[in-house]
Amino acid sequence: MKIKIIATLFITGLYALSSCSKNLLEEEIYSQPVEEKVKGKIGAALLTNGIYGFLQFYGYYRGGGLYLLDTEAGTDEFYCNWGSVDTDSWGGNINFLNMNAAHFQVQKKWDHSYKIIAQCNDVINKFSSENDKDIVQNVAQAKFWRAYAYTKLYNVYGAVPLIKGNEDQSNGIAKASVAELESFIESELKSVMSVLPPSYSTSDYGRPTSWAVKAFLARFYLDRHKWREASDLAKDVITNGGFSLMPEYQDIFGKNGNDEVILAINHIAQSDRGNKYVALSVEAKLNEALEIKGVSASNGFGMAVQFYQTFNANDKRIAPYDRNTGKGIAMAGIIRDAEGKPAYGDKDNPKTVEDALHRVVTCKWPVLQNIPRGEDAPLNVPLLRLGETMLTYAEAQNELGNWSEAAIYLKKIRERSVPGSADITAADPASMRKAILDERGWELYHEGYRREDLMRAGSDVYLAKMNEKAMFYLKKPLPWGADARRILNPIPVTALQINPLLKQNPGYD
Repeated sequence: MKIKIIATLFITGLYALSSCSKNLLEEEIYSQPVEEKVKGKIGAALLTNGIYGFLQFYGYYRGGGLYLLDTEAGTDEFYCNWGSVDTDSWGGNINFLNMNAAHFQVQKKWDHSYKIIAQCNDVINKFSSENDKDIVQNVAQAKFWRAYAYTKLYNVYGAVPLIKGNEDQSNGIAKASVAELESFIESELKSVMSVLPPSYSTSDYGRPTSWAVKAFLARFYLDRHKWREASDLAKDVITNGGFSLMPEYQDIFGKNGNDEVILAINHIAQSDRGNKYVALSVEAKLNEALEIKGVSASNGFGMAVQFYQTFNANDKRIAPYDRNTGKGIAMAGIIRDAEGKPAYGDKDNPKTVEDALHRVVTCKWPVLQNIPRGEDAPLNVPLLRLGETMLTYAEAQNELGNWSEAAIYLKKIRERSVPGSADITAADPASMRKAILDERGWELYHEGYRREDLMRAGSDVYLAKMNEKAMFYLKKPLPWGADARRILNPIPVTALQINPLLKQNPGYD
């Protein structure tokens, strides 16, 4: 029987209509696979707009995939409290690099990323020969998102099959080589850099601009240790992109369309189209004590305690949540209700959030009460922002030997959240490298960067951080704490079953 590894669409013909909506996610949806409706400018817009609903998988979250939280949980900065504190529970698998090929999250990340790729392939293969300006830009959007999805797959699984939608899949498709995959991603991004516009109207917010391409390619180069290329692109975005740092850290996540964000995933207050970050983080007793209403709870995600302990106590990025104002981020220590009753333990023996939940609850995206189903907040998820691009520039400059220049940009980021902090000095690139890695962790937690950052730092650094996490939670190093093969996820078992040329990643045979 002929094997079809990826359908053109997960549900054939699921296209978003092009309209005058104020938000891409509010487009009317229809499911009739009528070929004549996907021709010309209208057809190109239909198929391209269809990409954006799928992209919510890379935010907080549509379809239950939990991509950001899952990939962060396999690092030192995040903890999933689903199951007991061990390596074998559902949460323990992702907390401690103990994934298996049948794990739901292993399957979901693979499947949904390839759904996005399939939708992008449909746009590219149908319309690449067209010369109309609008169609050309739609194809460029699809190429950007295809490269984005392949980058995410590559970071989690290593080399994967490179499917462009026109291959003979009857006998399966083998993994591309690392060189092939990296070259493809780079060439795709470079090809659309001058095609996509520098900005869009408000109604098209969330589409990639030329500045988004440059910022993303800068980070891609950073991960490949191409320091000069990363530095040049990042500096261009910083100097010429027209973006600026938000004065207050939490406003990056609480004010949609702000000047720091280069590219974001839209979320709206509708069932399964909203930002579920807070609902996935808070817990019922915290809701009761802090009088948070209309938000579901007991979902088990948060910051790993040993990582929380590395912050400066005055860092605004972990500012305590204030029930009276609804502002602030961290729910840690002993939390009491308005009458002084502790949320955990009792009057004589109160317990901290850390002891009760094995994590610190962080509301980096602000708490919005009474949202649809208690889950779906209309807060966008930045995929690219100026603060991260500044840190990209700082790291690249340090690796080029200019650690004094790196210190200037590192200080810009730190000063926002720790006012009055001392000047950052380093005697050598190695000291500055550590300072930048630390700052990236504090600045970018829960945004999906930590895994990439630790991989770039090297498997020895990654595994050392994971063993520190294990020592805190398990009181012993990981049994596989020296096995760098565990950093990559296994290939999902279902992908192996339908693709005879696909081989399992080393260490999971």
